[in-house]
Amino acid sequence: MRQVVIREIEPIQLGLVGAMQIARLDKERTDKGKTAKTQMWLVTSRTAKELPPMALLNARRQEWGIENGLHYVLDVSGEEDRRLKVRTANSIWVLSLLTRLSVALWKSSRGKAQSYYTWRERQKANCRGLLKLMTTPCRKIQT
Repeated sequence: MRQVVIREIEPIQLGLVGAMQIARLDKERTDKGKTAKTQMWLVTSRTAKELPPMALLNARRQEWGIENGLHYVLDVSGEEDRRLKVRTANSIWVLSLLTRLSVALWKSSRGKAQSYYTWRERQKANCRGLLKLMTTPCRKIQT
């Protein structure tokens, strides 16, 4: 069960530039006979007229598409948190960019059920293949 309570606000009330709406999302989930209740606070720059309660709930749920589509790949399969330990901000920026490029190449060339980890390990000895992928004209990626 999910319930949302919204309230329009002025940015000064929250101290966030552009904040137009605050919402409290109450969730209740039962798993194996145990019920867990959670509460989450959300803030948006859109008014209640622009983003009514149901649309706000849908937008919150869609965030998981981003989490599962990219962040999971980077954090788990790509081991980004473990591998990207560097000393300078510029280094982390460059390595993050290269990791995201790698994920984009994987998405455009992977086998049907090939994980990012498996693909990445196979590409380590395939620099020419990666260069060919980067110079191939773009096509729409099926996600």
